[in-house]
Amino acid sequence: MAPAPEPTTAEKLGLIPKIFFAIGSVFYHILTRPFTSSARPVDLFRDALFAGMRAFLSNISTAQEQASQTTTEAEYLAVSQYKHYEPDTDVLESGLRVHWLGAKLSRTTILFLHGGGFNLAATAGHFEWLWELKQDLGQQSSISVVVPSYTLAPKGQYPLQLQQAAEVLQWLISKQGKSPGNIIIAGDSAGGNLSVAVFSHLLHPHPDVPEIKLREPLGGAVLLSPWARFVSETDDSITRYASSDMVTVSAAKRWSANYLGDAKLDFYNQPIDADDQWFSGLDKKVKDILIYAGGAEILIDSINAFTKMLKQAHPRVELVVQPGVAHDDLVLDKVLGYKKKAEGTKVIESWIAQRIDKLGY
Repeated sequence: MAPAPEPTTAEKLGLIPKIFFAIGSVFYHILTRPFTSSARPVDLFRDALFAGMRAFLSNISTAQEQASQTTTEAEYLAVSQYKHYEPDTDVLESGLRVHWLGAKLSRTTILFLHGGGFNLAATAGHFEWLWELKQDLGQQSSISVVVPSYTLAPKGQYPLQLQQAAEVLQWLISKQGKSPGNIIIAGDSAGGNLSVAVFSHLLHPHPDVPEIKLREPLGGAVLLSPWARFVSETDDSITRYASSDMVTVSAAKRWSANYLGDAKLDFYNQPIDADDQWFSGLDKKVKDILIYAGGAEILIDSINAFTKMLKQAHPRVELVVQPGVAHDDLVLDKVLGYKKKAEGTKVIESWIAQRIDKLGY
């Protein structure tokens, strides 16, 4: 693994004007909102905040970006304080740390692979959303969530994160006694990409990744705004929704370059490039798949194209597109402090609940 980038003194000082630039972008969007006709978020608060996020993400270095965040474990512990759950972390043989929400002995377990472009840690919004999802689903069944602190890029690069995801899944089955049919794999953004990489590994074992032994298909998969294609400025949605999303092309290029390192694109890391037969037999590995996306996110064209491809190989793939919302809106709403349950969360909660009922968990 490469050492994590450390910001120089100049980079640390350089964060100050970039923060002010982002704040300036917020006020500019507030002032110009009444005079623009481009696609923008439906409410002023999101519009202004997204503008600031775009300005910040587009103008910082990797070292600055990572120096301005905490770790996945730190966020997990922080949320435990105000959500009043008992932290429970396991350390796997490789040293990978995995964090539990809910009882380990639960019948159903969601393996959640967090997003963040493979460069950013899980946020408090991730853990808030997952905890509330677990609590609501737990009213009718025994369910837990496990979140691995996978190694962030560029310190760890492809296929390390796939190795770690495979390790966690096999550990749940062989060491925690979980039946594959009682495991739902899920992930947002880059975590959605990583979930699909697990699909590919189940179908075509990657030579550098530990084997996953399934005696039955996984119970299901939930992909939230999956990053199926790293960067393609030929996708019309990249420009169509540039002002309604918080993700930018420059940030996506930085994240994907850090993740790939010297590796080339392949069907594991960019699944939309897969040939017609690559996902053949996926229904024997994963029972049902839900894909959720925002209708105003820059990745929506690639998500639609990837879903179409996946449906040709798997008869039980469902796509839900929430009109007018941005990339990863369910988690982002929690980051921004919204308390109302999002419509997309209701859809996902209902979808998982139906699978739990069907299997009699």
